[in-house]
Amino acid sequence: MARFQLEGATVLLTGASRGIGPHIATALARRGARIALVARNAAGLASTEKLVTEAGGQALVLPADITAPADRHALLERAESELGPIDVLVNNAGGDPQRQFHNLTEQEIQGILDLNLTSAVILSRLVLPGMLGRQHGHIVNISSMAGRTGFPYTESYAAAKDGLIGFTRVLRADYRSQGVSGSTLILGPVGEAGVGARTAQEVGLKLPPVGLVSPAKVGAQTVRAITRDKAELAVLPGPGRAMRAIMDRFPGLGPSMNRLARVDRTMITVAEYREREARRVEHLTTG
Repeated sequence: MARFQLEGATVLLTGASRGIGPHIATALARRGARIALVARNAAGLASTEKLVTEAGGQALVLPADITAPADRHALLERAESELGPIDVLVNNAGGDPQRQFHNLTEQEIQGILDLNLTSAVILSRLVLPGMLGRQHGHIVNISSMAGRTGFPYTESYAAAKDGLIGFTRVLRADYRSQGVSGSTLILGPVGEAGVGARTAQEVGLKLPPVGLVSPAKVGAQTVRAITRDKAELAVLPGPGRAMRAIMDRFPGLGPSMNRLARVDRTMITVAEYREREARRVEHLTTG
């Protein structure tokens, strides 16, 4: 496949209101892309729109819940009507309640899977016919090392993010010869703007100054995945590809490293905090 040009391309970016979303949007805008910004948080989307404009790009704000079928169809229709056919889909939306798995309800588990996996799969399916008709398109799925390292209390999230890896591999193999490719970014812990940073601030924890990926690097690697048609990029501090290979070869290594680094203790603190908050909200709701 020829090198993908982002200049003038229409990109649909989910999870655009916070975290790494604004950094991905800014990196794409600097390459001249038109970006449909999707998230539930309208105020956050407005902030990202400003960043895109300042970077020289064009943005369309689309407040929507990507787990809702009606919203998915509506946002795609409006994006293509106002910006043009979708050339690139970046499935970045995601999140995890960081609670102990046995305390989650069936509905909460389904919600995690819908946000992190099902919505990405369905959005990919919705944009695919148009891409195939034009023989031009790229789909990027943002995954995580959470499942590979056995990160504590992320069972549903890990299942979803590893599911994205398998989905993207098969999609890439099936459609690349027809002009539509796919990439996966497998992220390590992200500093400054990632879910870890937000959790630390909320719970009152202090993150270590090393071992974190900068959100700006995630944005740069998203651009690289598209323009150079990379199948998978492990975005980790240090030798990311080697670290991922080691984790795959020795699945017990991750949990051992978590114990040595006292990650288990940190995450039980987070999980206990989340449980207290869940009970507080339930009490307020039920009166």
